[in-house]
Amino acid sequence: MTHEKKLTLLKTKEAAQLLNLSENTIRQWIWQRRLPVVRIGRAVRLRREDLEQLIERNREEAIAL
Repeated sequence: MTHEKKLTLLKTKEAAQLLNLSENTIRQWIWQRRLPVVRIGRAVRLRREDLEQLIERNREEAIAL
């Protein structure tokens, strides 16, 4: 049995919706190289896995009171 990992590529609009950010913010982060992209010709796509890693890197733990 093979374990194939499905590659999910998102457009900037879809990435913005996933992160609840503006498309301009996503484009700025791409331009600033804060987000890795996949370029296919002139098309720019973002891997869902990279966005999930971004979320994990920026997650803050709650403080127990």
